[in-house]
Amino acid sequence: MWKHFVALGDSFTEGIGDEVEGAELKSWVAYFAQKYTPELKYSNLAKRGLVTKEIRLKQLEKAIALQPDLVSLIAGANDILKGRWNRNEYKNEMELMVDSLSKSGASIIIANLPDFTVRLPLPMEQKQLLKEQLLEANEVIQSLSNEYKLYHIDCWNHPMANDHTLWSKDLIHPNSRGYREIAEMIFNRLTVNIK
Repeated sequence: MWKHFVALGDSFTEGIGDEVEGAELKSWVAYFAQKYTPELKYSNLAKRGLVTKEIRLKQLEKAIALQPDLVSLIAGANDILKGRWNRNEYKNEMELMVDSLSKSGASIIIANLPDFTVRLPLPMEQKQLLKEQLLEANEVIQSLSNEYKLYHIDCWNHPMANDHTLWSKDLIHPNSRGYREIAEMIFNRLTVNIK
């Protein structure tokens, strides 16, 4: 059983979005901790708007200093959505964080990025470019997951990507039911290995 969970990332992990009936608006981190065990201590360092390099600069040292035995790292959406995508830079930043967290001895949750293009009302050319960049990011994530034996969460192929009832009005952030669904997905992925 894990004792202390620390989450790194952007708004997807911070938990911003719309509250919908039947689910309180809180991060998937809070939902996950509640479901895993009430005794799990958790710290959510994630902040909205950050690109991957900013996540490393602002959160990595803090995360390691907290000495968690479980961490999550979900990053890259802002690099793409803010038009700052650079595959090599992203790969280097993610590898540096995964390597540092791995050396700390913590188990690591990583997730590939969901397909925003199925929801966003954008011109076809722009959608195609976004999709190509998302797939590049997901290749990096999959490669790191394989190399470091991480708990990999597949947000790309999960049915929630196409379920509009789980997303906020901005079509980018999950709503409160969506965060609960993500927590469920992560809980199932982790607990299947430790039963």
